[in-house]
Amino acid sequence: MLLKRQTKPHILIISAFLATFCQGLTEITTDESQNAKVIYNSAINTLKDKYYLKSKIDFKRWQKKETNIKSSNDAYRYINELLGKLEDPYTKLLTQEEFKDEQNLINSSLVGIGIKLDIKKPVVREILPGSPAYREGIEPNDLILAVGNKSTRGLRTSEVVGLIRGPKDSDLKLEIRRGKNILTKTLKREELKLISVSGKMLENSVALIKVESFIPDNTSRLFKEEILKLMSANGIIIDLRNNTGGLLKNATEIADMFLTEGKIVSTVTRLGKINNYANSDSSFDGQIIILTNENTASASEILASALKENNRATVIGKKTYGKGLIQEVIELPDHSALHVTVGAYLTPGGKNINKKGIVPDKIIRDEREQLQVAQEILIAGKDNTEKGQLLTLSN
Repeated sequence: MLLKRQTKPHILIISAFLATFCQGLTEITTDESQNAKVIYNSAINTLKDKYYLKSKIDFKRWQKKETNIKSSNDAYRYINELLGKLEDPYTKLLTQEEFKDEQNLINSSLVGIGIKLDIKKPVVREILPGSPAYREGIEPNDLILAVGNKSTRGLRTSEVVGLIRGPKDSDLKLEIRRGKNILTKTLKREELKLISVSGKMLENSVALIKVESFIPDNTSRLFKEEILKLMSANGIIIDLRNNTGGLLKNATEIADMFLTEGKIVSTVTRLGKINNYANSDSSFDGQIIILTNENTASASEILASALKENNRATVIGKKTYGKGLIQEVIELPDHSALHVTVGAYLTPGGKNINKKGIVPDKIIRDEREQLQVAQEILIAGKDNTEKGQLLTLSN
């Protein structure tokens, strides 16, 4: 996921509703209908003005459907019907609750059970330590068969996440397949604090920085703090495996920490092309390796391609997911929201990686081996540097 944050001015429909609440049922119904039309037209106008991909949608015809809208549910139904015709999984309507959850996530807070799922299927990839899922023994590679009484067969990952979402302290039943066994787990949703960046020093002064997500607004600041703590490292491994993306600015700000010049990314919208260049001093001059897999996507791919194509990092692992589109988050008058595809991005070399991904410099499928090889490369690089320094001194 790659998001640009933007909030439209709120239309104060709640105060108008309250002002007429005691004036009779007929006026309330009329007011609800008008408010629903405002929501619908706001969504239609947003899509008409901002949607980037080519579409055969006749927006004028869809605007005429306004006469059929009597309630907010009607508005949502027609908006979703239109979005379905775009055949763009990234352009979607968020309910008020989903939008609130997303804002909480940007602020590093969420209610959930602490699992990260595969982009393409409801398979658990990572578990947040100390979370309900961790305590109840959920494991990587568990396949979620059902959430409550709802089967996950045929559902997209985002739809499964929607089923898992719920209020704090509510119970959640999961049916999972682990190997040949079918297990049932009952968990309680909790408020979780998402720490998007963590770092540690491995053996031989090799640093490892894991970036869980680019969604929290403070991700680039946390990354900078880890860099400062690990400045003595001989090399840094940046782990972007299972990081499906987030805010564009986090990816570009982190790339800028390692580049003194060069292009980071180009964004292309209906208004034209904008190039983003490095413009600060490098925070770390040592060798860098980036780890990727098939769930490394979007903002993660921007960071990986920026450092790879500027010859600043070596990429090891599996080919990345390949999401080269940018979504803008636009709030609607009732505090629901739209994710709208507003553009695409190009790597520093001008490549469009959408549905193609980034091919690592060194393809390694086993995740333990990926980390091991990364460490070996950095240790070998340190040894070669020290040999070069000794030769210079002897001459």
